[in-house]
Amino acid sequence: MKKIMKITLLGLVALTLGTPCHGANKPVKASAEEASFSVSLKAREQAVAVKEKELDQRQQDLAVMQKDVDAKLAEILALQKDISEKLVEIRAEQDLEFKNLIKVYSSMSASKVAPILNQMEDANVAKILRAMKNDLVAKIIPKIESQKAVRVSRILGRISTPSK
Repeated sequence: MKKIMKITLLGLVALTLGTPCHGANKPVKASAEEASFSVSLKAREQAVAVKEKELDQRQQDLAVMQKDVDAKLAEILALQKDISEKLVEIRAEQDLEFKNLIKVYSSMSASKVAPILNQMEDANVAKILRAMKNDLVAKIIPKIESQKAVRVSRILGRISTPSK
């Protein structure tokens, strides 16, 4: 496009200035208007060249920024993957610890476990009781404080409270 524009502009200037065609040797005659037009075209051509250089520089700057963004994105994705892997490890460790806790509570008598469960939040008690065998839960619930036993039973059975 740049070459076509220059050739077209040069051709237009040549025609405007009366440049002889096909090798004729006539002197170049140009009016003041034609000379002014030629200067104007030359100025425009220079302005276009400056704009093209600016656009090329901007394009290079954008390419550098794109590389930076791509590098940062790759870094973020690597960190995200690392965090996900660590979360999996933490959850596995928590699951193991919870299973060990259930084993300990399951080996204790109902009268020993009930006072411990009375000190915990209802949702945690329900989670612990869900992980235990039903016959052991049946022995523990009567030993829990009665109001707490009702709340935990609702959570276990997902029974809603009656509206008043």
